[in-house]
Amino acid sequence: MNRGILLLGHGSRRNAANAELQALAGLVEAGLGMRVLPVYFQFERPNLADEVERLVSEGIEEIIVVPALLFPGIHMREDIPAVLKELEARYGGRVRFLLTEGFGPDPRLSEIVVERVHTAISGLTDDGAVAVEPAGSADLTDPAGITSRSRSLIEEALGLHYLERFPHREGEIVRRVVHAMGNPDAAHLLRFHPEAVDAGLAAIRKGAVLFTDVRMVKMGINRAALKGFGGRVVCMTHHPGVRALALEQGLTRSMVAVRAFNELLKDNVAVIGNAPTALAEVIRQSQAGFRPALIVGTPVGFVGAAEVKARLSGQDVPYITMIGHQGGSTVAVSIVNALLALAQGRAGL
Repeated sequence: MNRGILLLGHGSRRNAANAELQALAGLVEAGLGMRVLPVYFQFERPNLADEVERLVSEGIEEIIVVPALLFPGIHMREDIPAVLKELEARYGGRVRFLLTEGFGPDPRLSEIVVERVHTAISGLTDDGAVAVEPAGSADLTDPAGITSRSRSLIEEALGLHYLERFPHREGEIVRRVVHAMGNPDAAHLLRFHPEAVDAGLAAIRKGAVLFTDVRMVKMGINRAALKGFGGRVVCMTHHPGVRALALEQGLTRSMVAVRAFNELLKDNVAVIGNAPTALAEVIRQSQAGFRPALIVGTPVGFVGAAEVKARLSGQDVPYITMIGHQGGSTVAVSIVNALLALAQGRAGL
C-alpha cells in the first residue's frame, strides 16, 4: 500500500516557530526512511487539506497523521478529527486516514526535560551567571574526579528508575555500561538473570576462563585483574583449525570456535559481544551439557541479534544481556570489567 506521513503542528504567526516543525519532520524522515511532510493546523500553509490533496494526486492510499502536540486539548479531541472526517468524505474510498496520539506525558519526553534542567543547573553559578569552567580544572583532568563526576551524572540521568530497578551490584554494572555507551537509555535495555551477578563473581574468584567471540572483547577485558584471581581470557576465532573448518562448512568462525572448543565453556564465563551466531552456539552447547557459569551475551546487529538475545533471556543458565539490536563488544567488556571490579571489592565504575 502506498503510504504518506503528515507531521501536524499547530502553526504560528512566527516563521521561526514554523521552521522548527520542518526540522523535526526532517529528523523523523531520516529515522523512518520515508518521506514525512510538515503541515500546520492554523496560521500557516500548507495545511492538512493542502497536503492531503497533494498525496492523493500522487496515488497515496493511506495517510498517517501524527500530531506534534504535547497534550490532548480541544484540537486533538474535536477539531482535527472533524477535519479528517471532512477529508474522508471528500475523497471517499480513495484514501484511508490514520490519526496517531499526540506526544503526551511520554517517559522519553521526561528525559528531555531532565536533561534540560541538568544543563541549566550545571551551566549556572550560585548567583545565576553562566559558569565558565577554567581549562585544566580538576574534574576535567584528574581521573578520580572524572570518574566520580561521571558516576553522579549517570545516577542523576537514571533517577528513580535506576534506584528501583537496578539496586546494589546490578546497579554497578549498569553504571559501567551507561558510561561506556554514553547513553542512559542503555539501562532500560539491560536484563539480568536473578543469579547472574553471584554466579559471575563466584566463577571469577575461582579463576574462570573467559571465552570471548572476538579479539576486540578479549583486548578490552582487564586481564591484570583477571590474572589476580588466576583466570585467563581466550579467543579461538583465529585458531588455524577454526579458520579451516569455518571455510569448509560455510559457517562463521565465531560459531565454529564455540563448537570446536566447547569444553572451555563448562563452568566458565562466555562473553559474546559481537556475533549472534556465536551466542546461538553457546546456548546450544549449554543445552548439550557444556553449561557456562555465566553467559554475557550482547551481540549487536540487525540480523539475528535481537532474536538470539531474546532466546538467551528464556534460558535457566545465568545471563546478562542487552535486548534488541543494540549491544556490541564495548557493552560486553564493560559488563565483565564491572564484575572484575566487584570481585576485587571495588565499585563497578
